[in-house]
Amino acid sequence: MGAIFLTASNFFLIWIPVLIRRTMDEIEALGAEYDTVYDSVFTVLFSSEAGNILAVNSLLLIGTTSIYGLLLFATRQTLIVSSRKIEFDIRNRIMDKLMELPQRYFASNSTGEIYIRTTEDVARVREYFGPVLMYTINTITRAGLIITMMIIVNPQLTFWALAPLPFLSAFAYWVSGFINKYQLIIQEQYSRIAGKAQETFSSIRLIKAFNRKEYEQKRFEIESDEYRKKKLKLDLVESLFHPTLNLLIGASILIVIWKGGVMVIDGIITIGNIAEFVIYVAYLTWPVASLGYTVNVLQKSLASWERIDKMLTEPIDILDDETSPNGNIEEIRGEIEFRNVSFRYPGSTEFAVKNINLKIEAGSNVAIVGRTGAGKTTLVNLIPRLFDTTEGEILIDGKNIKQRNLRHLRKSIGYVPQETFLFSTTIKENISFGVDNASMEKIEKAAEIAQVLDNILEFEKKFETLVGERGITLSGGQKQRTAIARAIIKNPEIIILDDSLSAVDTKTEDAIMHHLREKLTGKTTIMISHRISTVKNADTIFYLQDGSLTEKGTHSELIKQKGRYADMYSKQLIEQELAQI
Repeated sequence: MGAIFLTASNFFLIWIPVLIRRTMDEIEALGAEYDTVYDSVFTVLFSSEAGNILAVNSLLLIGTTSIYGLLLFATRQTLIVSSRKIEFDIRNRIMDKLMELPQRYFASNSTGEIYIRTTEDVARVREYFGPVLMYTINTITRAGLIITMMIIVNPQLTFWALAPLPFLSAFAYWVSGFINKYQLIIQEQYSRIAGKAQETFSSIRLIKAFNRKEYEQKRFEIESDEYRKKKLKLDLVESLFHPTLNLLIGASILIVIWKGGVMVIDGIITIGNIAEFVIYVAYLTWPVASLGYTVNVLQKSLASWERIDKMLTEPIDILDDETSPNGNIEEIRGEIEFRNVSFRYPGSTEFAVKNINLKIEAGSNVAIVGRTGAGKTTLVNLIPRLFDTTEGEILIDGKNIKQRNLRHLRKSIGYVPQETFLFSTTIKENISFGVDNASMEKIEKAAEIAQVLDNILEFEKKFETLVGERGITLSGGQKQRTAIARAIIKNPEIIILDDSLSAVDTKTEDAIMHHLREKLTGKTTIMISHRISTVKNADTIFYLQDGSLTEKGTHSELIKQKGRYADMYSKQLIEQELAQI
């Protein structure tokens, strides 16, 4: 429809110069008739035959221009609006895809690259479906109609009028290519400035604590000055583009007036034909100049689409079992079993966890301990299928997790990751993140269990307090407890606490563990911690070393074994005694 509207608009556009030419020729004839017959302008306009023709031409000109304007409006409301809808659909498809892609994709692609795909690349693809498509149709239809009309009037004058336009197109192609190239360079520099600013704002407390204000300011000034230099270079080219463009257009008009004037003297064409050609040249200017722009944008659009298409066709490793499309949505009790489980990260040759065999009874409270890098976090990441096992299988209530509905599986798990992340919104929305339409009563109860309610009530806006980017306005302990409340409010059958009490003091930790034991009775709880005080009351403690399960038992059983767990416990006792001196 947009193509039809645009073609029709150009059809009406080409008659505007024709009507102007007819009007000018009639004015010339009218002037001669007025000198010899009539005695007033009003008599000419309302009583003469020539005046009637002038009025009719004027009305036709107004009508033609109005129809052209309406069709051009319709063109943009179809082509451009459609391109915006396509942009909307592609952006949503990318977001849906990103939500489904496995963790390995985000590990191998930087956040900046993914951000560019969802913003700059989508915008460039939209330009293909919008401006590029519109300008291509416009150039073909307008140039075809106008050149046809010019040849009908006079082929020789047409040749002279069009002579400078190829140079105009070539110049526009070169300039638009240069502008596009530098726009990318400037965009990359702008991204560095934005990234530097974001990093500075996120770490403002650290910068002030280390008194590095001048140092960071200098780094930002260097990046900003580089941006200024590149932008000024682009501005110089753009400032030369328009005068040169006007010069070439002026050359075409000058040629038309010169050659046309000679033809008028020779009686080949009329003065109205000269005006007609001048307007036709003006009409052709942008379509011809846009050729270079269109070709460059088309190349960028195709390159952007290739990058988007690569993302959209990226295989999704973690899916529901193909033999059971809807997945098994039976209720989960919480029994977890690892059978000969091994896992290595994509691109790695070494296993992060190796040949793990363990069983966690439903409703039990277990702990996983070990030195840094032992594979504790990797092991629990396999339960909600953030990664899939390389070897072996994980069973929940006797069924392989790959045969369970993925959405239902993750809904049944409350996960507090090692790196606490809070969204830049209110405390209320952060706590209720995993639950739709959570009541205020449930939010407050979850905060109370996580021992963060009193801190929240001390804030001026209480639960409506904005936590800032990544929770910067909260302390480390407050962020961890808010994250725990976010997991608790889901009321999951399985809850995983990955070293989520490391930033709280011992007294608060004891209170949280006491409330958790009461609240999570009957729930399967998995705790990862470096503190023996956190895990000593667990039903079962698993000790990992270099990705392998080396010890298993209760706190007292492991102490009696005098293994690595006992050594870890002894060192922590010594550290506590030294801290009290």
